[in-house]
Amino acid sequence: MTSSKTPTLPPPAQRGPAGGAVAARRPGTGLLARRLRRFRKPAVLIPGVILLLIVLVCFFGPTVFNLPPASTGNLANYLLPIGSPGHLLGTNTFGNDMLAQLLVGGRISITISAAATALGLVIGSTIGMVAGYYEGIVGGVLMRVLDVIFAFPDVVLAIAIAAYLGPSVTNTIWAIGFFGIAGFGRVARAQTLRVTHQDYVVAARSSGASTLRILLTHIWPNIAGRVLAYALVAVGYAMMAEAALSFLGLGVPSPTPSWGNIIGTNQSYISVAPRLIVMPAIFIFLTIASANLLSDGLQEKRAAPE
Repeated sequence: MTSSKTPTLPPPAQRGPAGGAVAARRPGTGLLARRLRRFRKPAVLIPGVILLLIVLVCFFGPTVFNLPPASTGNLANYLLPIGSPGHLLGTNTFGNDMLAQLLVGGRISITISAAATALGLVIGSTIGMVAGYYEGIVGGVLMRVLDVIFAFPDVVLAIAIAAYLGPSVTNTIWAIGFFGIAGFGRVARAQTLRVTHQDYVVAARSSGASTLRILLTHIWPNIAGRVLAYALVAVGYAMMAEAALSFLGLGVPSPTPSWGNIIGTNQSYISVAPRLIVMPAIFIFLTIASANLLSDGLQEKRAAPE
């Protein structure tokens, strides 16, 4: 006996072009959604939020909280304690508001660290990609140049450059950025060697694409994740170098504050008012630790299967 029931077709959203049934796409399975899910993990979210808060407070806090100028002090307010009227974190030996000093100093330190890292990233990544793409004499010569830079102790090299150029914000960026070139070059070269023989790069070469086009559109997008993750670690190194240079008087010149020269200026008062040393040190620690943990979290998620 033949059944009179007609076969039911899947809904249009589940039918292919020829009418066959295909698996329905689940919401949130696109590439963008998968990438955004990485940032919901605690290993990425927590350090990312802390780092973002530090940056926002340092750049916008003085205006939002209507703080007095960081470099304008009043000796009548000499070493006021924490919680004093109009001075939430007290004052330093020159009567400067410590909260204003910390936030404006953080803005200077973060700007120098980010600019120096960007300088090393652009120059070092370019050299590294070219050295990895041309594996012969050109690549060998470029890597030997980077090896020479890498052989010098980082801080010693930065001190020598800063002492030669003189203390200023711009010279500090150049001094710190120079010794970051070698690290970015090594990372970029290693990642370029990993992808330079992939099918899409070989196909681009065969089609007659220029070297610049291959480097920018085929190699850089596939190594950028690792290079940028390393950049977060490099920001921490740059911040420590800036603090060291400013502590020695070779970085940001007074009265412009930075976390490093706040510590250097107040080092002789560590037994009288240790908070003048501890507070900028805490900011430096939190910023560097957050950047390092964020870098680790992003690299773990990239290594995990999507």
